[in-house]
Amino acid sequence: MDFLAAIAAIAEFTVEPIGRQVGYLAHYKSNHQKLQTKLKELIAVRDGVQHKVDQVERGGKRIEATVLNWKTDVDAIITEAEEFLRDGRHAQTECLHGFCPHLVLRYRLSRKSTKLAEEIDELDRKKEFPNFAYDVTPQEVFLVSTGHYSTFDSRNSIVMRVMEELRNPNTEMILVWGIGGVGKTTLVEEVLRKAKDDNLFDDVVMVRDVKENPDLEKIQKEIATKLGMSIDENQTLAERAPSLCTRIKEKRTLVVLDDVWEKIDLLAVGLPCLVTCKVVLTSRSRKELSLDMRTQIDISLDLLNEEEAWSLFENMAGDVVRDSQIQSVAFEVAKKCGGLPVLIVTVARALKDRNKLQLWKDTLRRLRGFDNKEFTEKAYSALEWSYDQLEDKELKPWFLLCGIIVVKNHINLADLLKYGFGLGLIKNVDTIEEARDALVTQIEKLACCWTVISICMLECMILYVRLLYGLHPEINMSYQLDMVVN
Repeated sequence: MDFLAAIAAIAEFTVEPIGRQVGYLAHYKSNHQKLQTKLKELIAVRDGVQHKVDQVERGGKRIEATVLNWKTDVDAIITEAEEFLRDGRHAQTECLHGFCPHLVLRYRLSRKSTKLAEEIDELDRKKEFPNFAYDVTPQEVFLVSTGHYSTFDSRNSIVMRVMEELRNPNTEMILVWGIGGVGKTTLVEEVLRKAKDDNLFDDVVMVRDVKENPDLEKIQKEIATKLGMSIDENQTLAERAPSLCTRIKEKRTLVVLDDVWEKIDLLAVGLPCLVTCKVVLTSRSRKELSLDMRTQIDISLDLLNEEEAWSLFENMAGDVVRDSQIQSVAFEVAKKCGGLPVLIVTVARALKDRNKLQLWKDTLRRLRGFDNKEFTEKAYSALEWSYDQLEDKELKPWFLLCGIIVVKNHINLADLLKYGFGLGLIKNVDTIEEARDALVTQIEKLACCWTVISICMLECMILYVRLLYGLHPEINMSYQLDMVVN
């Protein structure tokens, strides 16, 4: 009966050469072994491609869809082939003294082996890709951040107003202004996140710490790099400007220049008035900041109201403010911060989880001593107090060193290691690895002490460190550290 069934099965495929159908029966073992060999080779090729994918992705590039689709198809055929080879029915195909009791099964399994081998061959022929990966424009870190933004009604209304102006085709430039530490940078970061999420712009770029005497060439290079453009170091500012202008004409672009103190020549940079480009500036004062006198919409950012200030303080200080003995004092401490976010965060983080009532009372007393000072002076004074709260004397020079070498709110740990070692802050180590371990230990201590790592405090910290010794902000202060170290 098996023989007749096999003949019937073969008859179903009379459209194909009879010899091939019979070959499935005769070459069952060789077809099976061929599949095993080809599968092993395909797995090796797949792994090699995956290694290249990993390497390319580590370099910041994105893999072409053709490569990803190939990998998906390969993974599928490998899974199918492995399951087929594990099929227990293969044991039933053995022949004894020329007698094969399961000819139909032998035929079907042999044919399946051949089909899978052919599919593997087809995928193997496609393993050479004309393009493997492509460059992508790196996103600003804050654009992908999901936390660290406190939502308040007073801030939400400003964000919505800026968003409305960004949607207005007649708006060319927006100025968000307010005193130092009021939260301008944090607010425009939220604006950029919303603008990107709402697909208002194809590209959003932020240049931080423009300040006085802006370096136009540096600003131009940073904008171009963040837009994914290549930089020709041999070109001048004027020679690069047309290329940047052409780039922003092609795509909707939002450019934010943070902390601008003086008028800036946007035309020289390569940012003329274009329908496709909007410019947002932040500054501590309300004044015209574009040399080409383009239309500027001024939006003021004020202090937090009492309810918002307490909410931020409570969030930063932790559950300790709910203690019945501490809560009333904590509320007064928050009020003394005057609604200035940087001051609230500085003081609250310094008191985070501190449950000694005496410490809270002493803090309130110290803050009352700042009553007659301007807000900026209050922030510096509060930071000095925060510095004094560092109980570990070894941390103080590290704090000051971070304030000196910080660049655009970032601290290069390699520089920190180099200067720390040179100033004798890292002791009793024999290898670079031991020095790195010692550095990480100090940084972790600082992080736990709520000081250096908070971005919103870095600007105040830098100025405070320099004002601490009565120095001009541009003077190199390395020698002053010796006073603290020794």
